[in-house]
Amino acid sequence: MTMGSPHTEDSTRILTRCWERTDDFEPRSGTATRTSWVVRTWGPSRCADALVTALLTEGAEVTLVREDASTGGGARGEHHVLFLNEAVPLTGPDLADEGSWAWAHAAVRLCRHVASLPEARLWIVTRTGLNGPARGAVTRPEQDFVWALGRCHAAESPESWGGLVDVAIDDPRVAGRALADYLLSGSPEDEVLLADDGPSVARLRASLLPPAASGHGVSMDRLHIVSGGALGLSFEIERWLAGRGAKRLLILGRTPLDDDRKRNLRRLESMGCAVDHEVLDVGDPESVRRLTARLRGEPVGGVFHLASHPHATSATPEQTRLLIGAKAGGALLLGELAEELGAEAMVLFSSAAATLGSPGQTGYAAANAVLDGVARRLHGGRVRAVSIAWGPVGDVGFGATREGADLHETWERLGLGRLTVGQVLSAVDMALSQDEPNLSVVTWEGSTPGMPPWFRQRPVLEALSAVEPVGLSLEHLAELEDEQRVPYIVQVVGKHLANMLNRAPEDIDPDRPLLRLGIDSLIALELLFVIDREFAVRLELREVLVDLDATLRTTAGKLDERVRVAR
Repeated sequence: MTMGSPHTEDSTRILTRCWERTDDFEPRSGTATRTSWVVRTWGPSRCADALVTALLTEGAEVTLVREDASTGGGARGEHHVLFLNEAVPLTGPDLADEGSWAWAHAAVRLCRHVASLPEARLWIVTRTGLNGPARGAVTRPEQDFVWALGRCHAAESPESWGGLVDVAIDDPRVAGRALADYLLSGSPEDEVLLADDGPSVARLRASLLPPAASGHGVSMDRLHIVSGGALGLSFEIERWLAGRGAKRLLILGRTPLDDDRKRNLRRLESMGCAVDHEVLDVGDPESVRRLTARLRGEPVGGVFHLASHPHATSATPEQTRLLIGAKAGGALLLGELAEELGAEAMVLFSSAAATLGSPGQTGYAAANAVLDGVARRLHGGRVRAVSIAWGPVGDVGFGATREGADLHETWERLGLGRLTVGQVLSAVDMALSQDEPNLSVVTWEGSTPGMPPWFRQRPVLEALSAVEPVGLSLEHLAELEDEQRVPYIVQVVGKHLANMLNRAPEDIDPDRPLLRLGIDSLIALELLFVIDREFAVRLELREVLVDLDATLRTTAGKLDERVRVAR
C-alpha cells in the first residue's frame, strides 16, 4: 500500500465468516499420552465431563479443575481446555453485576497464564450459536467475548494457542468424543464448529461493497435511538439519519452537553430533525429499563449502538471492565430494549480487531465481539440486526486522537487502510439492506493486502493474505562469518526501528533496553512483522515487551540462534 494515497469506494471490502463442512477429525496415534491435559470448566459442564472420559479412554493424564477467579500453577507442555459452554446467559440485572463477568476476567488471566508456560497450549469451548441459533437452543452472545480473546491470543502468542470450539451437539457424550477427536488430531484449524451433522471450520471471505437496495432501510418517520453521544462517529451517523429525513432522534451519552455537543445538536435541528439528548449509561440495567418503560408504545425505527470507551488499546483489568460495561453490557441491554419496543432494526458498531485478532487490543476486541453475538441472537426475529466490525476509521472519534492515529498508521504500514466517513456511511446503508447479522468492513488497495504474519498461519485468515516474500535478508546473512551475523541483524532491524520511531539509524543505541527507546505494543507489533519478513523468524509479542532488559543487540542474538536452528 502506498502511504497517503487516497481511498476510493472500490477499496472497501466486506468480510464475512463462512462455515465450511470438513471431514471428521481423526485422532493421531499416541497424541493423548504425549502430554498432560488440564480440563477447566466455569461451572458444571457435562461436555467437559465427557471429554475427560474420552481422554482417559485414550490413556491420557487428565486433571479436571473448577475454574474460579484465580489461575496459577501449571507445568511445561500442559494442554489446557477451558469450558464456558454451559454458563448461564446474562440478562437484565445480571449485566451490571461484576460477578456475572467473572468468567470473562478469568479467561483473560488464563490466556496470559498459559502464554507464560513453556510449550503449553490453550483451547476454549463455548456454546454461542456461531452458525446461527440452534432451534430451541439458548444462545449466549456474551460468550463471543472469548472468541475475540482467542483471536488476539493467536496473534500475540501463537506457540501457546490451540483453538476455539463452538459446540452445537445436544448429547454431551457425543460432543465430548467429537471434541477429543479434534484435540487429538493435531489439526491446524483453530476456529471449529462441532454439530450433530459433523464438524465445520471457519473461513473469512472478502468481497467488494455491494450496492444498497433501496426500500430496505428504516422508516424515517419513527424515533431513532443512538448511543454514543453527539461527537465523533456517533454525530456522523446522527447527521446521516437527519440527512435522510429522520424526524426524531434520541441521543444517549454518558457525558453532559458541552459547547461542542450543543453546537452539533443545533446543526441537526437545522436539518429539520427534532433532537432529545439524555445523559444515560447504556451499561446500567436500571437506567435502560426505565428508558424502555418510558418509550413503550413509541414507534421506533433504528437503535444504533456506538458507545465505547476512549482508551481502546489499553489492556488493564480496569479498562477491560469499563469496556465490558460500555460496549458489551450496553449491547446486551439495548438489544433487549430493541426487542421490547419492536424496533425495525438495530445497528451495532463493533471492531475488526474482534474479527481478525490484534496484539495489544485484547480487552477492546473481546468487548466488541459481544456485539456480534447480540446481532446474531436477534437475527431472524422481529428486529433486523447487524453488527459491523470496522477497520481503522480516520478523521473522527478514536481515529482523530493521537493514540488512534498511531495505531492506524501502524495498521496502514502493515497493509490495512483507513476508512473514510463516507465509506462508513455507505457501508451502513448497505448493511441495512442485507440479511446478514455479522459483517466486517475494511479497506485495502489491490486484490489482497500485505498483512501481519499471523494471517498466513491461521487457516481462517489465509484467503485474506497476499503471498509475500519472507526471509529477505537470510541469503546475505548466510554469507557472513559468525562474528558478523549479530551486527548485521542489528543493522537491518535497527534501520526499520529507526523509521518506526522517526529517528536517524545512528540514534538507535543497540545496547539500550527496547522499552527505554520508546517501543510500545504498536511498534512492537510492527517490529515482529519486520523480523518475520527479513529473517523468517516468528517472535511473540511478549518476547519484545515482557523482558525489560531486552535490547536490540540481545534480540538480534536471539534471532541469530533461531535462524541457525531453522537452517
